Amino acid sequence: MMYVSGKNLIVFILTVFVLTGCKEPEMQLSTLGKKLPAPSLKGESPFDQDFDTQNYARVQGSCDSRVGTILVSFDKSVWHQPPSSPDLTDTALAAGLANDSDCSDGSFDIYLTKNDLQNIWGITTGSSGTDIDYIYIKGSSIIGDTETLTLVDGDANNPGSGSNGAAAYVVLEKSWPRGFAGSNQCGSFSAFLNTANGQRAVHTADVSFQLSKTAAGSTYRGITAYKTWNDCQSDANTTDTFTIPAAAGYTEIYYRFPASPIDGILSFKIINTSALSASTTSADVTLRNSEASSIYRWLSLDEHSSQIYKNICYPFRLRSHNYNNSSAYDQFGGTLDVAASDARMKFYTDASCGTVASSYTFTSYDPVIVGYIKFSEATASDTPALVDLTVTGATGNYYSYDTLPLNFRVDLSSKSIAAKLDLWGPRDIGNGYCNAYNVVTMNANGTMLPVNGDLTVNLATKESNLGYFFEDESCATPITTAVVAKNTALKKVYFRASVANAGSYHFNVNAAGLTNHTPIVNISTPITQFKIAPIDMIAGACKAVSIGVADGAGIFRIADQTYNAPISVSITPTPGSNVIFADPSCSVPASPSYITVGSGMGAAVLYIQTAGLNGKLLNLTVSAVAGVSGTAFSGTFQ
Repeated sequence: MMYVSGKNLIVFILTVFVLTGCKEPEMQLSTLGKKLPAPSLKGESPFDQDFDTQNYARVQGSCDSRVGTILVSFDKSVWHQPPSSPDLTDTALAAGLANDSDCSDGSFDIYLTKNDLQNIWGITTGSSGTDIDYIYIKGSSIIGDTETLTLVDGDANNPGSGSNGAAAYVVLEKSWPRGFAGSNQCGSFSAFLNTANGQRAVHTADVSFQLSKTAAGSTYRGITAYKTWNDCQSDANTTDTFTIPAAAGYTEIYYRFPASPIDGILSFKIINTSALSASTTSADVTLRNSEASSIYRWLSLDEHSSQIYKNICYPFRLRSHNYNNSSAYDQFGGTLDVAASDARMKFYTDASCGTVASSYTFTSYDPVIVGYIKFSEATASDTPALVDLTVTGATGNYYSYDTLPLNFRVDLSSKSIAAKLDLWGPRDIGNGYCNAYNVVTMNANGTMLPVNGDLTVNLATKESNLGYFFEDESCATPITTAVVAKNTALKKVYFRASVANAGSYHFNVNAAGLTNHTPIVNISTPITQFKIAPIDMIAGACKAVSIGVADGAGIFRIADQTYNAPISVSITPTPGSNVIFADPSCSVPASPSYITVGSGMGAAVLYIQTAGLNGKLLNLTVSAVAGVSGTAFSGTFQ
């Protein structure tokens, strides 16, 4: 059993919709619901190991090879990738031991050590304290995080714990936005296995099942199911039977909702299970009109920090969405009423939390409302306050706004001073792209907390030659420091990678007096452009012209597939004879209209006989093809 000191683990949640560039982030709904299965445990459960004696627990598992890195949490709120080299202090583990948190080979093998729990997850271990009942493990992939593997303490005598247990029920939930769907749109459901006491579980054999669909108490047939998101989008391979594979514990179901919205609720239920029992709880969906003229909208929180500190003014951002999966840029914005379940939480219109508000209004053509909240409390407590916020469309609106209650946790502790740094932003980025990040100051509990004075933060990377930080969204002005201004907790900066090789690297953000942070960043080098190698423009011989493929940073790459592109080569004034050749001796004439960079090749090569071309202009154009931009060159022979 693993124990930690203190009465509670106080944590924060940050839900950031990944910024694929440097502009205002838009919700990319085409990937929602495409979660891969959760990793699975192999080897001994960490709860069956003697953590108090050995100061570590080893966790081994299997995972889908499409998954990138493994992330670990102890509360399903704070997620971190295990460090590549675990801190082995006070353990008997051999020096040089490495964590394998990369799932590309289908497995992972990590050590959760005492010092890493404290320094990375903020958990101080000891022989007495709070019993950790759960360890959560998931993987990250290009289509989002996987489902979560939940490891449960096997001691049923402790409240909230219990054995992993046998699977007993098949449960269904509507994926985000939960409870709502748009007409003629694809949406997804999660089907998973639970134990009798509600914990996630797996089964030793496949579990197949079907779904019933009802509206107003009657069977509803005007809806079609698919096994994949792509099938739903292309209306192919329909199905009415689904399977949760053995040891997976989870599957995803995709529906194309009817083209005509109904005035009521669609209820989905598990039926006809091949094993186990079907949950009696239905997944209810209100079907809204998704046409451009629809008055229906649904709301989400952007860049949402779910843990805040008492007596501090925090911003929050509400985004309005159409039910056709786009942000709602309405000319005449509607008004939202807001309320909190705890009277100590109030809403405000200004960044100093001076003017109390009970409603907010979208401005014309802006899908985002920026408001402010503050929880007022004079006393200190190690137990956080939990607050539900409700947002509804105000009476008389032209638009109807849907949302579910929003949950906040309030840090009531006496830890009122910023103590450590973090860097919030995309974990996976592509070479050459400008990406937005927030430098964040937090207290010892991991709660975002403003600084008492201007704080200079050094911006660097742990490994050399990874790229540069910038102060602007076009990544034009490089910087090595950033200032978190007095009475603020965030400073936006930008980073553009320019690595020689793809891989996992580390940022290094540090400031005097604060615990520093070296978060992991996975940098890929996808091919995005054709590129012409420098051309020798001295006339007089047979000269090679190389055309290759490059990533976003302009670095030549080996082709990962065959690329065919139209090209145009012209020399003016016209030399009067063919000067384009296929061989390095310029003896085999060629009139290329296409170049081919074959899979595994570095470049395609053509040759120009430059004898007698002094003063003539060369124009070379390579046209763009799907996913790869074109390029051009113009120069005069000397």
